Amino acid sequence: MSSILELKRTSQYSNWLRNFRVFFNGIEYEKIANDETIRYELVPGEYELFVKIDWCGSNRYDFTIGENEIIQLECGCPIIGWKLFVQPFIMPYYIFFNTNKYLYIK
Repeated sequence: MSSILELKRTSQYSNWLRNFRVFFNGIEYEKIANDETIRYELVPGEYELFVKIDWCGSNRYDFTIGENEIIQLECGCPIIGWKLFVQPFIMPYYIFFNTNKYLYIK
């Protein structure tokens, strides 16, 4: 058995028609669609993971994966619930001032 990272993108109204680009150690690997889960087989070691959509992105998620370990992470957009109703006012804040928090990984 090898080391596995599972990255699940939540199903959300915000950005539901657009794909996120997935980066490992600064290199783009593929895109993840709304409500999709991608599994990566990784060599044990240290990694940095983040996702982007246009010029906005997520936090940098640093992790170490060991032999035969499975790590499950989730990515999405924090604009959910009541924030959708004020989205036209919140969106410019993330787009212009807080670009690395428009998306999240946890």
